[in-house]
Amino acid sequence: MESYLIRIYRRDPKHPEAIAGTVGKVGAEETRAFMNLNELGKIIIGKKKQEGEKDAYQKKAKD
Repeated sequence: MESYLIRIYRRDPKHPEAIAGTVGKVGAEETRAFMNLNELGKIIIGKKKQEGEKDAYQKKAKD
C-alpha cells in the first residue's frame, strides 16, 4: 500500500472540485501540485500528463 501526504492550500466550499494543493508519496523527495480533484486523482493513480499539460514538480527543502 502506498501512503501520500496531501496539503490543501485553497478550496471553495461552493465548488468542492475547485481545490489546490500538493501531493507526494511519504518519504519521497518530490511533490506535485494539483489544481482540482481530477488532477489529484491522476497523480495518485500514476496517470501521465498529456502533451501540452503543465506539470508542477517541486523538491522538498533539505534541512
